[in-house]
Amino acid sequence: MKLKNIINKDLILTSVNSSNTNDILEELTVFLKDKNMITDAPLILNKLIEREKLASTSIGNHTAIPHTKIKELKKPILLLAISRPGILYNENDEEPVHLIILILSPSSAPAMHLQILAAAASLIKKRGNLIKDILKVNNNDELIEIIEKYEKKDD
Repeated sequence: MKLKNIINKDLILTSVNSSNTNDILEELTVFLKDKNMITDAPLILNKLIEREKLASTSIGNHTAIPHTKIKELKKPILLLAISRPGILYNENDEEPVHLIILILSPSSAPAMHLQILAAAASLIKKRGNLIKDILKVNNNDELIEIIEKYEKKDD
């Protein structure tokens, strides 16, 4: 699975303003609610925060992949967000997080959830100039092009 195949151009934020984990998760869930992608933003925010308490979803290379499963969802939701100044996502992080890949999946599709997580992790492990390139984007189309470029390195 490739992220480029499930990215929704309307679910990209090329500049988020929050400065900590809980605020960024709230900003993203409110955005999804405003886009009519979810109905219960507080419930999902709570689930994401609880997931972070178990173990941070900050995975290095300036990236975090917050994720949870939602019973009411019919299909997965992938939201990409860029924090240009970066945020201290986890107190143990040595570097600020600039890329947030939020994944919400139906509870009934755990295998799909894992495939999306694996695709996101595969993209991030490429390192190189991924984050530098992402921080240069001006719009959603450019971000999608960068992701496609780095995912092609697997082919």
